[in-house]
Amino acid sequence: MMSCLPASWFTCFCVKVLWCAMRAVMAARPKASVVLYTDLPAVAQDREVLSDGSEEFSVEGEEEEEEETFWSRYMRERAREKFGVILPSRLEVVELKTTSLLNPSMYPRLTLLLQSLTSTLVGGEALYKLTPQVYIDTCGVPFVLPLARLFGCRTACYVHYPVISTNMLQRVKQRKRMYNNASTGTASSYAKMVYYKLFALIYGCVGSFAQVCMTNSSWTRGHVQDIFWWKYWWQRRAAYIRPLRVFPPCNTESLTKIPLKSPKRNTKSPVILSIGQFRPEKDHRMQLEAYALALKRAEGSSKNLKVILQSKLVLVGGCRSDADRQRVEDLKARAKELGLGDDRVEFLLNVPYSTIRDLLSQAVVGIHTMVDEHFGIGIVEYMASGVIAVANNSGGPAADIITPLRDEKKGSLQATGYLASTTDEYASALVNALCISEKEREKMCLAARSSIARFSEASFDQSFVNALERLWT
Repeated sequence: MMSCLPASWFTCFCVKVLWCAMRAVMAARPKASVVLYTDLPAVAQDREVLSDGSEEFSVEGEEEEEEETFWSRYMRERAREKFGVILPSRLEVVELKTTSLLNPSMYPRLTLLLQSLTSTLVGGEALYKLTPQVYIDTCGVPFVLPLARLFGCRTACYVHYPVISTNMLQRVKQRKRMYNNASTGTASSYAKMVYYKLFALIYGCVGSFAQVCMTNSSWTRGHVQDIFWWKYWWQRRAAYIRPLRVFPPCNTESLTKIPLKSPKRNTKSPVILSIGQFRPEKDHRMQLEAYALALKRAEGSSKNLKVILQSKLVLVGGCRSDADRQRVEDLKARAKELGLGDDRVEFLLNVPYSTIRDLLSQAVVGIHTMVDEHFGIGIVEYMASGVIAVANNSGGPAADIITPLRDEKKGSLQATGYLASTTDEYASALVNALCISEKEREKMCLAARSSIARFSEASFDQSFVNALERLWT
């Protein structure tokens, strides 16, 4: 029976998309056996991993023939504890011993190619230990897809971010300096261009072995369509050709309960909030420079811009390594160079989600400066919380998130946030967002909240299951 087909998952890190996807399959196909391929953490297996609410994990309507394994219970508890995702049934956990091969630090040169090639060894271990009927890649290792087809699996993938995009190729060609493209000489640039084009060719080939391809945004889907090969002999159905857009699950239901107006959200002394890991691509330096420029414009200006002088920028993010911590120190030094003291800028590192939620209830404006952000869950969280979003005019934020909302009765369009590209544009957007009237702010926030309903967990679950129907029929 179709409902008995097992679904498999290959991942080296547990992200919300993975857990929500598992929950969706378990709910839609109760008889399916869901397998998680992963490396296992060093924990004592004799300790109790379930909370007092462990009865939530029982499988209803079925007498279990054998006791659920420790690792099944452990993984389900982690999904509930970290992401609030309750998996309705047990899963089979297959331990992988070779996941260290996926660490990019092992390959200082030709990183993309070597990391991708060694991923086939990890995938080979997974498929050898347990060969599923349906194989789904959710962590971006498409080089395993041809191997899975060779093992007789039906294949699907969920692409968060293309390993290489046409934008990256264009930047290398133009020798444009960025965090992931250091400036080089003419000969080196030519060699790098050849390398990237060759890798894109191989990436496009292996990616097209997915019979169902889901992407997390219009931006990602566009690049996948440009790079993946389609209409070749291994594509047996025309229906498999077009990548599907399945927005990732966002915590919209909970955050929309935060009131738009409250004593905590002080529009007279507004908080500008930045949420994002302290990585180079997030470009926190531009946030500091744009904020300093907005303050400069407010000094000696008309009365209606004075509110900017009462504002504060709060940067919240995770630090994964010494390099990240040094990056924060460099940002603090840059803030001082710009004349931004501790009363103007605050850095909060590795804070719990409860603190972030509290900050979302206080903030008036949220800023995000990454170029070509594939989606932008943090921006959705701004909008759900009643925070006016200011994001980069590229990638997922521009294509899918900060888009005008049409009033069906009046036929007019209502803005849901601001988009910017340069430091000057960001400064102007901050001035506009902080200085609009209370009535206009409320209209924008209500429109933003209405527009992000399509990013809910329920929408993701339904879209994900609908996409997989192509493999089950």
